[in-house]
Amino acid sequence: MTNQRRRFIGQLSLLAGAVALNKPFASIAAVKNIQVTPAADNTITIYHTNDLHGNLSAAYKNMGGLNHIKSTLSNNNAKGLLLDGGSFLNKTQTYTEHKKVIEAMNSVGYHAAAIGSHELSKGEDYLAQLAPLMQFTLVNCNYQLNYTLSKFVKPYIVVNTGKLKVGITGVGQPDDSIIYNDAIKCANKTAALLKNDENCDLVICISHLGNNKAGNIPDNQKLAKQSANIDMIIGGDNRKIAHGPTLLNNSLHHEIFLCQAGFDGLMMGKMDYNFDDQKQKSQVTAMHLIPGKPENKTFAASLNAIGTIRAV
Repeated sequence: MTNQRRRFIGQLSLLAGAVALNKPFASIAAVKNIQVTPAADNTITIYHTNDLHGNLSAAYKNMGGLNHIKSTLSNNNAKGLLLDGGSFLNKTQTYTEHKKVIEAMNSVGYHAAAIGSHELSKGEDYLAQLAPLMQFTLVNCNYQLNYTLSKFVKPYIVVNTGKLKVGITGVGQPDDSIIYNDAIKCANKTAALLKNDENCDLVICISHLGNNKAGNIPDNQKLAKQSANIDMIIGGDNRKIAHGPTLLNNSLHHEIFLCQAGFDGLMMGKMDYNFDDQKQKSQVTAMHLIPGKPENKTFAASLNAIGTIRAV
């Protein structure tokens, strides 16, 4: 183990807390290269959600939902990337309801999202009708989509934040409605391009593969362990509350974080990557936030309450 690796692990800080964040992120058009104002030139900050399921209002005891996510972020001057792990729509909702969800995500300031099973539930042409309304980018590198929808989905985007570059790609699980290519192979190929050709300092994969799938079915854990150039996976297709990011080793025995938030907007994740002057990761901190956390209630109590919800 090198001294640099020891120093990185030694400075790794996984924190748990509930805080009030800042103003909504500025909405960015769906383009390959985008600019984001960082909290500091040597820091990359990522806020993330997954499996929102079209929840605008509180999902459980005044917690969760996009409205609370927005108000939580709007209290302070939060800066960074805001990403979603897919299934931000709900397959049972109408077109009008879907438009309202997208409008809310635009207002909050999402930058990119994966394509989840709920987004594909009514077919590619239906999603293609909604995609022009999105001021955030749908990212996916392993689906072969029809011509209409493919115009709105990018295999990756590159984000410039201070002195650093972030590459973001996405993968989805097999779905009968589309042509599926191996998610892990596609993610690795795209991540190599982002790291080696685009010279990204941090590579993120927004993955809607789910967890702990049987056999050889791709999932977030298999993707992490078989990857080589991905630094962080934001996991979707998840109905469990995680108490923090999971630190795994990739195929090169380097650290990779698997991060998941709470379903229905009940929990939002935050990751801060700090870099030294040589653009090497020097410190990573992680935090979970509960949008709409009741006053005078501790983070732990709120988390335990959410954890009692049965998955459906």
